[in-house]
Amino acid sequence: LAGSLFSEAEINQRLNEGNMLESMTAYKVFNPILAPVNDKDKIPEASDLFWGDTSEILESSVVVADISNNDVGVACEMGIAWACNYLHYLVDGGYSLQDILMIMKKKHVYAHLSDIRKNTSHMYRGNYIPWGFNQFYIGMIEDMGEIKDNFQEVLNELSMYEVR
Repeated sequence: LAGSLFSEAEINQRLNEGNMLESMTAYKVFNPILAPVNDKDKIPEASDLFWGDTSEILESSVVVADISNNDVGVACEMGIAWACNYLHYLVDGGYSLQDILMIMKKKHVYAHLSDIRKNTSHMYRGNYIPWGFNQFYIGMIEDMGEIKDNFQEVLNELSMYEVR
């Protein structure tokens, strides 16, 4: 079950959807709002959030997603599901592992996050925090690469490697 989890309404909707899926289907439902990793009192790290949800997507046979709010975490989850399905499409098409590895090349990922508000966001509290990014998204990017503070840092990093 995928969907935004940031307001009372979204939390209640996820709980309602989870209850309906459990009562009306035979599927075991992973509801992220009930996952221990989403206990914000424990201050989960981005990698915990990313792998908590990603492992569930990788192990599931069905993904139900509310894409109403353009939530970047949900968008990432849909990307993971798409990549899983594409991999199966290639296997079903008779492609060998070597072929698949040539089609789905390993990516060197370079991201930059130059928002000027991040330098002072730790000085604010409560409703006044002026900046934030979806931690699932951050966790996914950091799992395959790093996030630089600006585009120039990305260029500097790329200049050290031969691009293929």
